[in-house]
Amino acid sequence: MTIELAPHQRLAVDDALSLLDRYGGVLLADDVGLGKSYVAAAVGREMQRRGAAIEVIVPAPLFRQWHETLADFEVSARVITHDSLLSDPFTPCADGFRFIVVDEAHAFRNSRTQRYDALARRAIGSPVLLVTATPICNSAEDLRSLVSILVADDALRPEGVASIEESFRIRDRCAIATIVRELVIRRARDVLPDELRFGELHRSVVWHPLFDADGIEALQFPLIADRSHHALLRRLLWRRLESSEAALLESIRRQLRFYDRALDCLASGRTLTKRDYRHAFADEDERDAIQEVLFWEFFAPAQASVERAEIESEVERLRALQRQVESSPRRKRELLSEICASRDDPMLIFTGAIATARDIFGTLPIRAGLMTSKQVQPDDAIEAFRRGTIDVLVCTDLAAEGLNLQRAGIVVHYDVPWNPVRLDQRNGRAYRIGQRRSAVRAIYFLPERSSSRTSIVETMWTKNRTRRRLLDSTPASVDGREPIASRLALPQRLIRGSPAVALIRALRERGIPPPSLIARRYRAGLERLFDEMSREYLDERRLGDLLTLLEREAGRARIIAEETPVGSADR
Repeated sequence: MTIELAPHQRLAVDDALSLLDRYGGVLLADDVGLGKSYVAAAVGREMQRRGAAIEVIVPAPLFRQWHETLADFEVSARVITHDSLLSDPFTPCADGFRFIVVDEAHAFRNSRTQRYDALARRAIGSPVLLVTATPICNSAEDLRSLVSILVADDALRPEGVASIEESFRIRDRCAIATIVRELVIRRARDVLPDELRFGELHRSVVWHPLFDADGIEALQFPLIADRSHHALLRRLLWRRLESSEAALLESIRRQLRFYDRALDCLASGRTLTKRDYRHAFADEDERDAIQEVLFWEFFAPAQASVERAEIESEVERLRALQRQVESSPRRKRELLSEICASRDDPMLIFTGAIATARDIFGTLPIRAGLMTSKQVQPDDAIEAFRRGTIDVLVCTDLAAEGLNLQRAGIVVHYDVPWNPVRLDQRNGRAYRIGQRRSAVRAIYFLPERSSSRTSIVETMWTKNRTRRRLLDSTPASVDGREPIASRLALPQRLIRGSPAVALIRALRERGIPPPSLIARRYRAGLERLFDEMSREYLDERRLGDLLTLLEREAGRARIIAEETPVGSADR
């Protein structure tokens, strides 16, 4: 089957190809539900026609869906999951022509992670299309990290932006607006033709009481030396309780298991090791459990001075809290059951905690499906919902990205996430092209203002404001002020700190004349490669590969430079 694109999608394909030709990278950030995967597949089809080998990097739950989409567009591609990217053997290759598509690219927004490093290196010498409706999740740094995968730091000199990194560092709004205008394709649902419009989104809030678990405030965290972390940890435990009593009980059980190991170590005179910590928690499937925040470095400094009595006292406090929570009312769950009983449309229920999803699933008065990250075949629940075998799907945010679930008419946010863009992604499972209803209902469960201990609503509001300010701005919206970074030459601070310069020094120390092409800042992958090579032995073969990659990258740089008015880069 060949898919016929809608007019707004054809325009996006043309724009993406134009930006790939000009810059070698583009960020497709259309709103949720506008058919970005179709646009990406169509771009891949054209790049395949030009002779490129296609790679598509996707979240695991979308693996099958992407295979089907690529087949519809007659694209032969290698599909790799986000999680398998680290284990996939890859060496930057100067031969051939690779085109990379990354779906749900916001998963690579943190430049300090191994996942980001793997993608950046994979993108060396290759044009890249990043696809995400939510390029800014927490701060402007998210967008800067994604842009760094696409282009070199000085790629927008012809547009008056001498340094992309410097523009983000000083929050030059006019320069950032130029970066968005040049590298980002972003449209709202008003670009849709009348025949594809999908009604309205009706929002409502259910305020639920939060059980006053004062035992959380009594906890002392004896294995954590830095007391400044204690308030954060209590806040995270309150967050678990906001999700459900089941989620907090799960965290308490894990803490008790870890303290049991600590007591065993003290009894045998053995030092509590990182391996003990991993054995206590590694087999669990709750990705957002508090212990993943309490990483090992929190515990290690305190071990030498911790007494057995301190740990035993903490265990007693945890057991008292456990009894308190077990006897608490489950009012939030009761409110959900009432909504389920009175619903008139198929429903999606999203929660941030697996323990909460299981608790809901086990107590719903109607037949439902469950989708969590540890299911053997999560597609079974999705297909059952699509076929109409079940009318309610309880899921974690594993199902919040990319899936087409237009059969749903109600989306319940049982947990409101720290990251507000998750709300858009969840709603987009039902509120998208193909939705036939005049309106989709979105129901948000929020803790009562008087009992909230986590400031979740304030946090979401702040992050949403940052996202709108950066993505919805244009150069004309900045009161006509002259930008700062865009009128500067490439900052010497950045040139001196570039890994490329470190490699130049290493080459000179070995008596090897460095190529002139190297004295600039490149995309994130090449900068990482420079940094690595400046600390390693360099042989002729590896240098030859590097120079070929540099020539490929510099080809784009020369095209841009030729279009730059004389003297504009140094204003």
